[in-house]
Amino acid sequence: MITLYSAGLTSVWHILGVGAIGMRWARKLKLAGEPVTLILRDEAKLREFVSAGSGIRYLSHVGEEFIPFPATSLNDAALRIENLLLCTKSYSLAAAYEAVVRRVVAGGNLVLLCNGYGVHQKLASDARAFRVWAASTTSGANSAAPFHLTLAGDGRTELGPLNDLATESDYPLLNLPRHTKSADIEATLWRKVAVNACINPITALYELKNGEVLNHPSAYARMESVAAEIEELAIALDKPLFEKSLLKVAEDVCRTTAENLSSMLQDRQNRRASEIEQITGALLELASETSLTLPHNQQLLHEIRAIEAETLSPSNLGGK
Repeated sequence: MITLYSAGLTSVWHILGVGAIGMRWARKLKLAGEPVTLILRDEAKLREFVSAGSGIRYLSHVGEEFIPFPATSLNDAALRIENLLLCTKSYSLAAAYEAVVRRVVAGGNLVLLCNGYGVHQKLASDARAFRVWAASTTSGANSAAPFHLTLAGDGRTELGPLNDLATESDYPLLNLPRHTKSADIEATLWRKVAVNACINPITALYELKNGEVLNHPSAYARMESVAAEIEELAIALDKPLFEKSLLKVAEDVCRTTAENLSSMLQDRQNRRASEIEQITGALLELASETSLTLPHNQQLLHEIRAIEAETLSPSNLGGK
């Protein structure tokens, strides 16, 4: 078995889920001087990584850089994890945890970096032997090929505890630039999914960069309707959003990330399952607890589902 894992380092940050977010945080950690080891799903993916030079190629406005990383696979019997970043798609989070949990030492740090709402809390309730944290980020990155990443804007990341064991320990990752403690990570995740639901499905449906939504009359009108419904839901659930309107916040995000491709648009372009069920679907599940129906959000869910049914094979319908 090919393995590049170095078991002697006890402070290593392992990353499971080497997509856009995982590759971005591998670079952040490496530049901060933290040891990093990538966990790939199987030997075939590990061989592909070795063939690519055992590293990740990053492209930004300042040029291109290649950063090597040690790597291993989930099949490595010697794998021992103290600090783990789970950067999978939200619909794969539970399965990823089950695949790796026996490798994590009791009391280890699990940091969840994924979209959606409800999946973080569910995993935290199952992972009581570990310190479970959620991170919410506005950083962007676009990945069109394995182990290649185009860096977009470097936003802010908020981190907070999801279980009692985490609250008794020191916060991890605060040595990384623009990483801060969240005063209320539940509220942070709620606000993040509200903004994502306003932007991601619409960019995927119309195939627009974030900034282009603001100048596309049909897309903008739909974002306006979706935001209004989510604000009604927030009131019904007594889960406050922002001091200004959700629409204005979504507009601001579109402007500051104008050149970004949302993760849902990248999923469509790469014929991957999106996180529509864990974003819009999660809001509709919450609405079922009230008298609200959110018809505009429901229509978006239906349309994205229809696109995925046409473009993805049954084995790739990860969120269904």
